[in-house]
Amino acid sequence: MYANLLWAKSIQEQGWLNPHPYHPDFGWMQTVGTRLEWSQWWGGEVIFQQSPLYAYLLGMLLWLGGNVLYVHLFQLLLGMGLCVLTGLIGRRIADDARVGWVAFWLAAGYSPYYACSWPLLRDLLGWFITAGVLLLMLELDAVGENPRKKNRLMLAVGLALGMGYLARETYSLIIPLVLLVFAIRAIGRRECLPVVCLLGGLAVVISPLCLRNLVVGAPPSSTSNRFAEAFIEGNAGSALPNQIIIPPEMREILERSHGRPAAVVFETIKTHRNAWSFLHLETWKLLSLLDPCEPSDNLSLYFMEKISPPVHWGLKHWMIIVPGLGGLALSLLLRDRRHFWLWLMLVPLLAGVVLGTPVSRYRQSLVVLWLPWAAFCLRWWWTMLSQNRGNAWGIACAALVGWTACLTIFARIPANQYERPFEYGVAIRVYLNEGQADKAAGMKQLFHQKFPNLALPEPGPAKGQP
Repeated sequence: MYANLLWAKSIQEQGWLNPHPYHPDFGWMQTVGTRLEWSQWWGGEVIFQQSPLYAYLLGMLLWLGGNVLYVHLFQLLLGMGLCVLTGLIGRRIADDARVGWVAFWLAAGYSPYYACSWPLLRDLLGWFITAGVLLLMLELDAVGENPRKKNRLMLAVGLALGMGYLARETYSLIIPLVLLVFAIRAIGRRECLPVVCLLGGLAVVISPLCLRNLVVGAPPSSTSNRFAEAFIEGNAGSALPNQIIIPPEMREILERSHGRPAAVVFETIKTHRNAWSFLHLETWKLLSLLDPCEPSDNLSLYFMEKISPPVHWGLKHWMIIVPGLGGLALSLLLRDRRHFWLWLMLVPLLAGVVLGTPVSRYRQSLVVLWLPWAAFCLRWWWTMLSQNRGNAWGIACAALVGWTACLTIFARIPANQYERPFEYGVAIRVYLNEGQADKAAGMKQLFHQKFPNLALPEPGPAKGQP
């Protein structure tokens, strides 16, 4: 969060071109290479550290309000908007308002949405845009042959895809796939104007990025330097399927590939003993989506549960993914074409998660699909049950088996490893630095309850000391 604040501050100081964007220099990075080496692997200091939309939005909100509290309030509104969009997607894929309401309330009770609506992290913005893109494309399929509405919606889809490209690196996979579908449709229907509208909207949003990159000397369409790092962490021979570690092979891979994406992929896969080793890792990354553990990186849901009742008592990922997969299977069995865009988006969204490490806040991007599918499945099950059809009980048993498997077979991380002691040490340090000794004492008590056999991490220097 602090890195995002520093980046937003650099935008305020340098102007929108941000020729010297903030780049973190974490301790683990220093163990891999010097800052000069990292800069060379990135392709230069002028390249953004990650897709820039959130940092620019953060800078604008701080400039307008002057207080980080307004950013938190904005994100809470964004979280509520995400629930509304989820409900509208559910309604559209079933042409049933009841499915929409079920999807809305599932989203409203979903624990990670609460957790991610508060921190100064970009994830919630990306999910909101993805839900908006999905809804626009669903509305486009429902509009019929009204050319004026169709062109307006295609323009809106282009604008939303452009925003997605500026918000998340995954849109490098999403945009070509969507453009291919619309190009095939345009050829079949012999109409080019809708595609022109889409490309126009996309160009309007992305052109400031391209202009900025040309001015500062970066590749025109570059938005991030994180691919090499993320791919190596998620796919090296020593990588773990559900936890981010710094592979010992990282420096060697970066030296051999010079940070070039294709070479990074090749050199990373070479670190495996054989093809089976690589396929085994990728398979367990997919299966880790069913693990009830929410693997932490910058955000720990388990720590937030201590201070947020909605996070503690809300619906969990493992509860949603089982009916979500049921809704996906049902839509495929029924060959329900209303779900076409969800099927299509599943491919790049899943690839975006599995190409890295599917820790908690990364795998949540798929929940934009699981929630409406879960609502679709639940509504279909209720219809079967109300008609006294026997397969309703079979579906209920299948769901129970799925949830049981999540809690047993796929639970690879022991429950005593869900939390990390240092989070408590950081919180204690912050409270002490802010002069809130009573809250620091409360956090110490929580620590000793959770880790009775561990010594409390050092709280760090007092305020004003290095």
